[in-house]
Amino acid sequence: MNISAVITASVFLLISVAALVFLFVGNTPFARGTYRKFYRASCGVYISGALLVLILTIVMKGLPVIFVVISDVTIMFVFAFTVGLIYFMTRSIVEAADKAGKKNEPESEESKDSSGTE
Repeated sequence: MNISAVITASVFLLISVAALVFLFVGNTPFARGTYRKFYRASCGVYISGALLVLILTIVMKGLPVIFVVISDVTIMFVFAFTVGLIYFMTRSIVEAADKAGKKNEPESEESKDSSGTE
């Protein structure tokens, strides 16, 4: 077994677990927002990918370190892209819904009084 590959895979697994812990106890929009369940679910997928790389590293004796690094970095970028996509898409959808809600609101009392109708 390639010890440096196992250590590298273990470090990436610890980073993914730290991200999940941060999503549970952190004080950011990701950790306390409406869509925190989606962020936690995507982090769970990130952890499972990092764990898979660690298991492959332990089982396959001659696995090169560069494979571990490339695999884990790719998984990390997919996680970051997914979280960013969830964040920016939900933000733009909420803004569009707010604008549509303001358009459909009935007229206020002030506008009715100023129009001269009683």
